[in-house]
Amino acid sequence: MNKRKRRILQIVTATVLAVSGFIAAGALTGVGLALDGSTSTSTSTSTSTSTSTSTSTSTTTTTTTTTTTTTGGEGCTPGFWKQSQHFDSWPVSTATTLAGAGFTDTGWSAGTTLLQALSFQGGSTVQDAKNILLRAAAAAYLNSLAVDYPLTTAQVVSMVNTALASGDRDTILALASVLDANNNGDCTLS
Repeated sequence: MNKRKRRILQIVTATVLAVSGFIAAGALTGVGLALDGSTSTSTSTSTSTSTSTSTSTSTTTTTTTTTTTTTGGEGCTPGFWKQSQHFDSWPVSTATTLAGAGFTDTGWSAGTTLLQALSFQGGSTVQDAKNILLRAAAAAYLNSLAVDYPLTTAQVVSMVNTALASGDRDTILALASVLDANNNGDCTLS
């Protein structure tokens, strides 16, 4: 009977972890952030089970400890990247253009730099929403190359280009919010 209880507990634990993963994936898909079956962060889960049995009382005690470590929590803000004292932390030239980084449909000339985009301001138009996204995207691009950022460079460029091409202000601002949250991670550069 005790082995049966332990096995049931193991099955329930595995089921809960699996369902949690499906819920998270479904939430990301619903927001439009799941990308071709790939994930933007890596998570490692380790589970240890220890069992002690006392022969005099026939009592089994099971302790399960689950530790989850998520990587990719680093990110520096646009304000960090645009300060001249941090130019030595740039993984690319400060003269790199939005087009050179791979961004399309920006509403800006091909010569507009990432550094300029870091100072873009928003407003009420679709172009203003693009500017908000491009400010966050410039920081996200630099972060993806310089720190343990939750997204790869290819993911940043792809997601931004898709949102920009949509021409939909809400879609553009939703992605800007996601990138902004990622850009406000732990900035390990100085």
